[in-house]
Amino acid sequence: MDDHPEHPVIHDGIFLGYDKNIPLKNEGLGRLLAFVVSGWVQLPNHRLTIACPYWLVKDLQSLLADHGIPDSSYDLLRTKDPWWRTVQLRLKAFERSIRPTVHRYRAWLRGDAIPEHRPIKQHWLERIVTVDFSKLLHSRKWTSVTFEAFKLVAFAVIVFWLLRFIWPAILVLLIAFGIYRLWRKYKKKKSPSQSINPKRSMRKQKRRGRRYAREISRLIKQVNQQQLVNHWLVPTPFWPEANRIAHTKAIVCPDLVLQQFPLRFADPSAEAIYARILTTLQHADRLICYSDFIRTHQLVHGVGLAPEQIQVIGHGQVDLAEHLKLGKSPPSQPEQKQIALEFLRSYQRASLARNPYWSRYSWDRGDYVFYSSQARGQKNILSLLRAIEILRHRPIEPIRLVLTCQRSPGSDIDLFVSQHRLDPWVLFANDVSNQVLASLYCWAAVAVNPTLFEGGFPFTFTEAFSVGTPSLLSDIPMVKEKVQDPNLIQRMIFDPLDPQDIASKTQWAVEHPEELLAMEKELFDSFPTWQSVALSYSNSLRSFGIDRSKQ
Repeated sequence: MDDHPEHPVIHDGIFLGYDKNIPLKNEGLGRLLAFVVSGWVQLPNHRLTIACPYWLVKDLQSLLADHGIPDSSYDLLRTKDPWWRTVQLRLKAFERSIRPTVHRYRAWLRGDAIPEHRPIKQHWLERIVTVDFSKLLHSRKWTSVTFEAFKLVAFAVIVFWLLRFIWPAILVLLIAFGIYRLWRKYKKKKSPSQSINPKRSMRKQKRRGRRYAREISRLIKQVNQQQLVNHWLVPTPFWPEANRIAHTKAIVCPDLVLQQFPLRFADPSAEAIYARILTTLQHADRLICYSDFIRTHQLVHGVGLAPEQIQVIGHGQVDLAEHLKLGKSPPSQPEQKQIALEFLRSYQRASLARNPYWSRYSWDRGDYVFYSSQARGQKNILSLLRAIEILRHRPIEPIRLVLTCQRSPGSDIDLFVSQHRLDPWVLFANDVSNQVLASLYCWAAVAVNPTLFEGGFPFTFTEAFSVGTPSLLSDIPMVKEKVQDPNLIQRMIFDPLDPQDIASKTQWAVEHPEELLAMEKELFDSFPTWQSVALSYSNSLRSFGIDRSKQ
């Protein structure tokens, strides 16, 4: 029905089943989702619907808004908020609405005068409690004075009558709550090692799993009951429940990193996650991945799937220059640099004021290497830190390192930085905005990506090139699929397990940025736009629907 001439609008859907506490903004899959959606909503005669559980709505809208995607450009199919969440949201809304009134009463009790030139809109509660007696005394109708006085007296009587009966209960609750808080504080101080109860954690995890299963079942039921969107894209294989979608669907498998590096993910929960992924893949009708290596070596040879059911759709260009514009027209290169510098200085004042090494760092005078990634085993951040340690002892201009990962206390990264005293040389700028991220790329001497494994071509290349920064990439199959020029391979690609090679390539790139940038221009132009990538997804869903209907 969607492709009939009488119905020119093509309806596609994206199914999301992320659990609570998944930070979409900081995850690579979340950013990839925003890129795909940004291209999908620009397709002519296409309308996109996103299905997700209720707990994901706020984070999803915030993620898409950060990438310039308004709520009106897509439809949202979501589950209903439970009653307790509805009550919670209404209480929060009520608290926000009376907050100005509470602040005014506090100011009045402190003796602070309210500015007369600022008209203040009264809350309904304040209108009941307070009475403008001067206005009442000058009123022409005595009935209004009587009515307002009656309301005030009635309200006071009701309040005192309620307090007469419920004040003992309120007093008991306050005492019990105070005793409970003191007991919890004493218990944690007495036995901090036993503050985490394994049995309680297991019961909590089981309840969370049952809640998740119920909510996803409701979401899938809504997806199956509606008939407007008959083609769905599932962006990850983490949700085997998505196989219950009755409409045409394609499941995206970014990578199987657990299969590639089993020892780096030797965690009790990793086995259960990998089992869910295999269940999803083995029951899927159609799969999409980002590179030929994932298709051939992992899905076909590793899992045993048929190659004809897997389609490769690569990434598009990530343009961070959009976040360095003050108006609608793109700025020139010097103007872009100045805008980025102001963003970095603002970030420096807000977040690095207490950092003794980076609070006064001159972004426009020093050279630093930039790597945007989370701290995961396959990201190989330790090799990059070893390369910075090597460069620190060479007789060259100092080269620092800026990372967007979090420095977790006791981790390998934290111990290496502490043991080698690299705090003046390494900055951990985690959880930054898109403007600060683009600015860090813009002023970096070179973007270095030492990853050992990726599902597709690394995002860091197009992110850096879009703001005029060259890149260095590790020698992995996903990179070699796109980089074919021998000269570019020699200058741009390094051995990720050899810190000496990383240091040498980084030093050359810092000294010859323009030359490396010119060599990477053709590679950057070979990437399609995200609008073309989204069209490939949409066409893949429909071609699969035609093939299945013929069977």
